[in-house]
Amino acid sequence: MKRFVAKSEQDTIEVARYLTQILKPNDVVLLEGDLGSGKTFLVKAFCRLINTVDSASSPSFPIIHHYQGPQPVNHFDFYRLHNESELDQLGWEEMLSQGAITFIEWPQLIENHLQRFYKICIRFEGEHRVFELTEVNRLDRD
Repeated sequence: MKRFVAKSEQDTIEVARYLTQILKPNDVVLLEGDLGSGKTFLVKAFCRLINTVDSASSPSFPIIHHYQGPQPVNHFDFYRLHNESELDQLGWEEMLSQGAITFIEWPQLIENHLQRFYKICIRFEGEHRVFELTEVNRLDRD
């Protein structure tokens, strides 16, 4: 696990910069944290750093955004989904294998369906945000 403490927006941008160094096409990043914890800000910073053509925005209403660029990015926000049948209607599995890096906010419904992913848990410690990054690879299990 890698831990980052963000005392400012610039510190959160540095977390995004770290992600630009480790993420590859088809990687998935699950983002967990309370409303207002910085999930969407992190995705916006990542997209700016890798020069996507479109600016990232909160996908809460459309649920899925796709940002074009040298490295495409998918941004899913499953906040409004309540059960797996809603998830199944989105065609998410195909989207994960088309070369984009995918960020998923509110990933509780999808996490058990994934074999390999990064997970970032964001929480508040006083006035600071703590980002805890772990890599999960269920394919390595015996």
